[in-house]
Amino acid sequence: MGLYAGMRNEEQKREYSDRELLVRYIKGVAPFRKSIGLISLFIFVSAIAETINPLLIGIAIDELSGSRRNPLIILGVGGLYFIITILLWIMFFLRRKEIGKFVPYFLEKLRMNIFDKLQEQDMSFFDKHLSGQLNTRVSNDALDFGNTTLLLADTFGNLLISLLTFGMLVWLNLTLALYTLIAIPFIFLLVLSLRRIVKIVSRTYRKAIGSVNAAMVESIEGIHVSKSYGQESTVSRQFQETNREYFKAGFRVTAVTHMWRPLLETIASITLIAIIFLGGQFVFQGITNPGTIFIFILYLQKFFRPIMVLSVFFPHLSQGMAAYERILDVIDSEPNVRQNPNAINIETLEGEIVFKDIDFCYREGGWVFKGLSLHIKKGEKIAIVGHTGAGKTSLVSLLARYYEFQGGSIKIDGNDIRDITLNSYRRNLGNVQQEVFLFSGTIEENIRYGRQEASEEDLWKAIKTVHLEELIEYLPEGLQTVIGERGKGLSAGQQQLVSFARAILSDPRILVLDEATSSVDAYTEAIIQEALEELLSNRTSIIIAHRLSTIVNADRIIVMDNGKIVEEGTHKSLLIQGGKYATLYKQYFEHQSLDWEPNRESLTIE
Repeated sequence: MGLYAGMRNEEQKREYSDRELLVRYIKGVAPFRKSIGLISLFIFVSAIAETINPLLIGIAIDELSGSRRNPLIILGVGGLYFIITILLWIMFFLRRKEIGKFVPYFLEKLRMNIFDKLQEQDMSFFDKHLSGQLNTRVSNDALDFGNTTLLLADTFGNLLISLLTFGMLVWLNLTLALYTLIAIPFIFLLVLSLRRIVKIVSRTYRKAIGSVNAAMVESIEGIHVSKSYGQESTVSRQFQETNREYFKAGFRVTAVTHMWRPLLETIASITLIAIIFLGGQFVFQGITNPGTIFIFILYLQKFFRPIMVLSVFFPHLSQGMAAYERILDVIDSEPNVRQNPNAINIETLEGEIVFKDIDFCYREGGWVFKGLSLHIKKGEKIAIVGHTGAGKTSLVSLLARYYEFQGGSIKIDGNDIRDITLNSYRRNLGNVQQEVFLFSGTIEENIRYGRQEASEEDLWKAIKTVHLEELIEYLPEGLQTVIGERGKGLSAGQQQLVSFARAILSDPRILVLDEATSSVDAYTEAIIQEALEELLSNRTSIIIAHRLSTIVNADRIIVMDNGKIVEEGTHKSLLIQGGKYATLYKQYFEHQSLDWEPNRESLTIE
């Protein structure tokens, strides 16, 4: 069990047949056919050279064992053997050089395909996959599949050598060649058995790697929590369980990889002994000469050598194909949020929003909304309140198109949001959340993130609106100060101010504030409240808040409960009704009022 036990239960939606994987692989490497052609040429030349060398040795032995030796023939054969050896080295170097160019380019394209596909996904995809496991797809899985490409090239060369070598065996002595074939069925039965087993253990091994990476990422991101509760040893012990599963999976792969090789070598050795015995009988009977038998044995060893490699080839191939399956699982994932094929670009939105009969669930059967409707006028400032789980964040997530709704429609200025291109739609939508995310880089890069082409004047206007210039003047590098991952180096309040400056600079027509001030101190909130007056003016705004100050001035307050709108109105009118909002106000907001007194029983409406 343990904290990371769930990471080992990662589900893969698809399984691919060997044929499908091969077809997809061929399509993937098709753009690199020039490199593949050169690699194939070098392999072919090497195979021919490998086939000729034993023949030269046999000729030299026959010449040396004869009664009349010809030194010129021996020297010529020796010189040719030396030249072919140099040629083999050159072919090996050229093949590796071409592979060294092809594989990195192929991996670069593959990683970009995975990364681009991840960018297309909606939030429901990331709800199902841990970040560490996705990182494994981009890094480890892609690298392992790249190594499979190298493995395929080497195996193709070895099999070609085996084919040419067997041709030489038949040419040298048909009878002995036929005896050699008796061993082949036994070898391939073992290899096929190995292949089936390895395919199973390789999938488990790939999942184990993903679990280790996911556990590592999560433990680092949550290090402040584990330290706060003094749970470092507990986290370490739980990670040890995940790491042990990885070790077991790796051990099984290693064991399966090497358990068959001794059996294959035994079969090859028995075959070799039988051929030596039969060949010796042929020599004694005068059917053939020693040189021919010696050449036959050399070719026999070359014939079995690639077959021995199959014991390593299939485990490595299965690991690579298991990695490729996991990669294709991402590449073939289609986002739920899609724009219609004939979607239009919108330069500027006015900001009228209509939710009509919305049905939505994160998981099948667990409805969040069923027939929800809401009309927000252009330029209206809406505040949404309700208990945790009421559906507040789900509502704005649908508006931002993070998720796809199952029924109904959402229209902006009369246009269905599915008929508007995602890029042009989101350019008009600003979103400031409670949990701020800043990228590693300079403060200026983070502020410009939504509008990189903004002028220096607009940049500083946004900075001064949220009073961020005080922080920038204090920092030695100013706007060029580099902050770490997730805004490390800045306080929570400073990070929030940067996110507000980013939102102001992007100048969205629709602005969503999702509890954006709930985690900041009173001083920072006062600054933000001042900035909000300008930020919210002349634009449609939706505010989800835990602070009274951010909702009392709203044009309309929407009260949600269990995915339904139960009340709506102004702060004063809702208090007069004495309904759900009045209860929420007394529980969560009343104590934030300046005239609040403890133990006061009645609500004061001013």
